[in-house]
Amino acid sequence: MDKCTENVIEFLLDDKRATVTFSQGRYKSRIKKLAAERPEECDIVAENQDGSICAHIPVRWIKIFPVRETSEKQKQCARETMLAYHSKHGSNPWKKG
Repeated sequence: MDKCTENVIEFLLDDKRATVTFSQGRYKSRIKKLAAERPEECDIVAENQDGSICAHIPVRWIKIFPVRETSEKQKQCARETMLAYHSKHGSNPWKKG
């Protein structure tokens, strides 16, 4: 059988529950973890022969976040702010050991 490569999120207008199907490992792992932690909200419907997983989740869990675009100047400012914070508080995130 061919390996599934599809990830699907499906829900109807005003529904409180969505059906999701994932073949991508990180999403399958996340769904399995949520089903174990919150079985009243996340219900695994099927683990398919093609390796994909189908589950029901609350629609409110579905979010779309575009990647934040930052300029080199913004990145440098953020680095300086973080280094100043860690310097003041006695920790360095890049220090080994």
